[in-house]
Amino acid sequence: MNKRAKLTIIYCVICTVVFIAAFTFFSYTNRLSVGFTAAFTLLYCLFVALGSWLITKYGENAPQSNLPPKSARSVTHLLAELKTPAAVTDGAGKIVWHNNAFSDIAPELHGGTDLEGLCGLSVKKLLGSDAKDGVEVKLGDGVFRVFGYPQANSSGRTITTLWFDVTQQEKYRVQLENERLIVAYVIIDMADNFLSGMQDRYAEAVAEVTKLLKGWAEQCKGHIREYDNGKYIMMFYADALPAMKRSSFPILTDVKKITFGDDAIPMTLSIGIADCGGTVADKCALASSAMSFALQRGGDQVVIKNDRGGKDEFFGGQSKHDPQLTGLNARRLVLQATPLIKKAGSVIIMGHKNADFDCLAACMGIAKICLSLGKKTTLMVKDNKNITRPYAMLKQTPGYKDIFYDFERDDFDMIESDSLLFIMDVNNPAIFEYPEVTKHVSSVIIIDHHRMFSSSLPFETRIQYIEPSASSASEIVSQMLEQFFPSGVLTSDEANLLLAGIQLDTNSFTRDCGAGTYAAAQYLRREGADASEASSFFTLDKRAFMIELKLESSMRIYKDGYAICAVDDAVIATDPATSARAAETVLKLDGVRASFAVCRMNTEINGEPFYSVSARSDGTVNVQIILERLGGGGHHSNAGTQLTTGKTVSVYDGPIPRPDTAFVVKLLEAAIDASPNTEE
Repeated sequence: MNKRAKLTIIYCVICTVVFIAAFTFFSYTNRLSVGFTAAFTLLYCLFVALGSWLITKYGENAPQSNLPPKSARSVTHLLAELKTPAAVTDGAGKIVWHNNAFSDIAPELHGGTDLEGLCGLSVKKLLGSDAKDGVEVKLGDGVFRVFGYPQANSSGRTITTLWFDVTQQEKYRVQLENERLIVAYVIIDMADNFLSGMQDRYAEAVAEVTKLLKGWAEQCKGHIREYDNGKYIMMFYADALPAMKRSSFPILTDVKKITFGDDAIPMTLSIGIADCGGTVADKCALASSAMSFALQRGGDQVVIKNDRGGKDEFFGGQSKHDPQLTGLNARRLVLQATPLIKKAGSVIIMGHKNADFDCLAACMGIAKICLSLGKKTTLMVKDNKNITRPYAMLKQTPGYKDIFYDFERDDFDMIESDSLLFIMDVNNPAIFEYPEVTKHVSSVIIIDHHRMFSSSLPFETRIQYIEPSASSASEIVSQMLEQFFPSGVLTSDEANLLLAGIQLDTNSFTRDCGAGTYAAAQYLRREGADASEASSFFTLDKRAFMIELKLESSMRIYKDGYAICAVDDAVIATDPATSARAAETVLKLDGVRASFAVCRMNTEINGEPFYSVSARSDGTVNVQIILERLGGGGHHSNAGTQLTTGKTVSVYDGPIPRPDTAFVVKLLEAAIDASPNTEE
């Protein structure tokens, strides 16, 4: 029922009440007659008809108002009078009304202006699920927090926006952020070696480095203090950190200009920085963790950790690792691991996927220690073309033939509540031989010579011995065996396999060799190793040899000193070491500083092709950093990775699609371009 009908009914009711009252009055006064009653009734009907007609006519001819309903006019009036800027947009974000306060903050406003054109604020963002607390935008010289309130009416959808000025609050927030305390630990790499090797000049070395570090601290308005020989703690404000990142911490380069000794050994620094909130104790703990990670990655670099869920940041890491593995370190490792082995109910030893001689030999060496302590031991190493001969040899050797895990069985019946897991020659969970095992054991020990892949692992470790200066895992294990067993305990087959592991990762003692490498080889020689016997493991079938030749002949120079080998997808390799051998050979060419070989493998991952990428360097290029961008790892001069569909790499936005050789090469080129080694 509309308004006019209601008014008509009300009018008729009033007329009827008045007529009845008058009729009653005249009845009691005896004034009624037949003529008077008829006239009075006719008058009543005329009043009712005329009034109804007037109401109907007035309603039909009344002019339509363009004003909103009274409630809406009240809201619009309120918004117009507000000192807070307010604007109304249509559903597409076009501004259709605003108050005077909004004109003050947006004087350039004109007809047809939309929010996104005005300040970059889209309707989707304004009304998004994460916009409950408003959306912060910059408009002119001010910062505003904008709230959007959608409404639907007869003219369509509109959005009322309120703009709250938070310029001053943002200024205070930025000031607080800039004045947030940053804690950093700084260590002179190999400081103890300088102390023991050049006592008379160590004080001079410390003075030079300290002077340089104090100048750096003054430059960023911070403070640094030496708390031990070659060890410093530094504090500065957060506003200095972005400039350090942009310049990639030139202090790392400046300190290398300080050299000492007859060999002019350059000094290098490791720096761990905590970019976080919390107490000073929290910052110091995180900075210490960052420092440990920097040392595990080989030193000569900066590691920045934060507490906001972001990835660790790395700067530097261009120097080759100085040899640090000594008999003392190996003895300390044995002393730490032995009680854990004795306490364990069983021991499981696992390497990386597609195990090579070094991985198999290192696992075998740890198994020998565990077996000598009477522990139930399981070797989780899968046979592959890399290790066919030594694997078959161990399967026939008493003491080893019954400890290999049966991957066809695929169960964990060898795991007990107190089992101990050794992870050898790998620290990246993505390429563990059997990652699921880490979820079922009580203790984990990692022994590896590759730079630490990540500071956070999905499991806790009792011992994490990462020594990038060691040439191989076999070198580390050989020195452990020397500390654990008396002379003459190793068999010649065991010694030969360990020597083959060292030979593989050093390219027959031509790369990444330190004093510890030769000491380990000397120990193995005393135990009965024969270089020619160890070399006999390195055999090559005809097909692999021909593919290797094709890879080498496809070589092209991408940048100054960077060689890339890649054949088309029709050439499929069966030997995982094919690309590595090709990269080794190409590196020998004059003028080649770093070599990369890409080849498609004959096996597939989840039905998708995968590609092996190997990298080698003469020491002037850190190929580890390059292949880290492709999800790989390794050493300063020896690295590798595998690429397949869905793998996320830092040089590609999102998971990669089904790859082919050309696509993999483009990713590799992008990783090379991003490397600081190639900066002009």
